[in-house]
Amino acid sequence: MIENPFPRHIRNVAIVSLAGKPKRDAIASTCKLLKSFGIRTTVMPNVFAPEPGEKLPSNCELRISDFNSALKDKSIDLILSSRGGYGSAQLLDKVDWALLKKRNLPVLGYSDITAFHLAMFAKKAGIAISSPMTSELPRALRHPLVWDSLSSSLSPASGKIFPLPEKIKLNIIKGGKAAGRIIPVNLTVLSTMLGTRYVPDFKGAVLLIEDLNEPVYKIDRYLTQLQLAGILKDVSALLFGNFRRCGNEKEKVEIFAKFAGIVNGPVISGIPFGHISRRLCLRFGSEVAIDNGKIFALQKF
Repeated sequence: MIENPFPRHIRNVAIVSLAGKPKRDAIASTCKLLKSFGIRTTVMPNVFAPEPGEKLPSNCELRISDFNSALKDKSIDLILSSRGGYGSAQLLDKVDWALLKKRNLPVLGYSDITAFHLAMFAKKAGIAISSPMTSELPRALRHPLVWDSLSSSLSPASGKIFPLPEKIKLNIIKGGKAAGRIIPVNLTVLSTMLGTRYVPDFKGAVLLIEDLNEPVYKIDRYLTQLQLAGILKDVSALLFGNFRRCGNEKEKVEIFAKFAGIVNGPVISGIPFGHISRRLCLRFGSEVAIDNGKIFALQKF
């Protein structure tokens, strides 16, 4: 039996497809779980809209219509992305940002949803939370790390995310002290967003990055792009999450060390964040401090 990690004011969750189309059984499982918590789910009408081709999302107008309609529904307390994939950046010019800012709703997701979250954080609209989506939520919440961090991200007074449990071994690539707002993102998606008006200011931020299924040369390419854009110089610290199926460990260690020299503050790898089952859920803008390889929460919302 999974206990409810959602705060009491979350009574109705809207499920939207900001990127790819989910499997119907994944939606059904999540709706069943939320019902067991006493939470109603509103599956928006175009969640299963047909896709025109392999890895291409459904019609942009249908997806953004669902999102903006969820914003207009005053009974909706939280928006949950159905899955990642590709396509959330296509919606950014069509979001009702003023209404999202007014409603200040949490929007949950990760991977391709990074584009949406970056834009939310840049525009100070809504509450961007990197977390599992419908395809993973019932299974993920069985892990204490996921449950605790999601609960804290939604209602920080209910618990804490940092410091991490002692059994999680972090690798200190570069020592030092730092403090700042955490920005937890997918590296590939962040790289594709640079140069747009939907990227927040990274000055003094703690940047946490992860990726999946990218060859080593592409990880190097994306980090080089962050370097040339000045982001690695701007951040107060750089944290590496999970880079599953992105080369072997030796290659990753070498690349992480290569770019650590550019960062003015501490650089740490091994953060349990990314495309993994036991992962942190993180609220964009949470204030953290880093000291001697340990990460501490500074601010409760």
